[in-house]
Amino acid sequence: MSNLSVNQSEPKVGESGGEIPNLSSLVVRARMVFKAMAWIFAIGILVQVFLAGLALFWSSAQWASHSGFARLLIIVPILMLVVSFIARLPISLRLRSAGLIGIIILIAVSAKLPSGIGYLSALHPVLAIMLFGGTISIARRTHALTKA
Repeated sequence: MSNLSVNQSEPKVGESGGEIPNLSSLVVRARMVFKAMAWIFAIGILVQVFLAGLALFWSSAQWASHSGFARLLIIVPILMLVVSFIARLPISLRLRSAGLIGIIILIAVSAKLPSGIGYLSALHPVLAIMLFGGTISIARRTHALTKA
C-alpha cells in the first residue's frame, strides 16, 4: 500500500485541520453583501460626522440633515443583522452586528436627554466613535472570512 492511501484522512498541504465547509452560492453572496453593507455603514457614519460639522460650523439648519440621515442610516445595521444569519456568519459577527444596533439606540437616547444631564449627552460623539470602530472591525473580519 502506498503512503497516500493510508493517510487520506489527514489534511493536505495548505488545508486547515478543521472541516472545510461547502458554502452555497447564496451564503457566499450574502457574505459579500454583508461586507459591502459594513463598508457602506462606515462611510455613512463619516457622512453623519460631516453633517454634524456642517451644523456646528456653518449653519444650525443642518441639524435636520444630521437627524434625518440618522433615521435612514439605522436601516443598514438592521439589514446587516438579518443578512448575517443568511450568510451563516460566526456568532461573534452576529453579536457585533446586534451590538451596532444597541450603540445606535444609545446614541439616539443620548441626543434626546435634557440639558440638565448634559454630561450624559456628551457621550453622543463618543458612542459615534465606538460605532465607527465597531463597524470597521466587522468589515475587516468579514473581509478576512470571505477571503479565506
